Amino acid sequence: MRENSSLRMRKSELSKRTIRFFHARLLTLGFCLMSLAVKGDAVETPLYAIVEPKLSCEQAAQLSTQTIERLGYTLTTSVSTLEQRTTLTAVRTTANKQDELTVTISCDSAGARVEAVPDLSPCEQANQRVTMAMTQLGFTLTSTFPARMGSRGFMQGTREGARGKETITATIICRMEAILMDTPADSPLLKSPEFLQPISDVRRNFFALFKPMAAALMQGK
Repeated sequence: MRENSSLRMRKSELSKRTIRFFHARLLTLGFCLMSLAVKGDAVETPLYAIVEPKLSCEQAAQLSTQTIERLGYTLTTSVSTLEQRTTLTAVRTTANKQDELTVTISCDSAGARVEAVPDLSPCEQANQRVTMAMTQLGFTLTSTFPARMGSRGFMQGTREGARGKETITATIICRMEAILMDTPADSPLLKSPEFLQPISDVRRNFFALFKPMAAALMQGK
């Protein structure tokens, strides 16, 4: 009886130690996750946002205008405020469609911050291309799940053909590094100019043109 009682006491003590151990581990894990979240919020910046500590607002606006023109856009408006903020809007015509671009320039003690925002993101362009291509080929959309950044999209359409009802499908995958538009090898979409038209990543192109010009301007001082 004494041995059983001693054994039960040992088991009870072991259980308490195990619970305290896991409780401490959970608290530590929770603290680490909170730390990561706070750190992530502090350093997270939108993709292709430009921060130039040595550029003035006027210089950033001049370089932005030059970049807009090099991308084939025409500047339509330029609005500046007393809070050291400038907004540029521009348009360009591609494939009988008008694309709009908005560039915001803000300045503070950290320098000039420039961000280019097109009216359609690359992912939205892909959704639009597939939809328009199917419509132009005479298909009626029967299933539409637009793609989002980091998620897969799927579209399906049908039409009456010489051999009965035809079905067409397309999958869209949006990633930071690329936009993927996939359809079966025998799909009529592969003969559609709309579907085959390249996707334009205006934000990346703006970034790629602006940064070297800013560096050259700083070196020339």
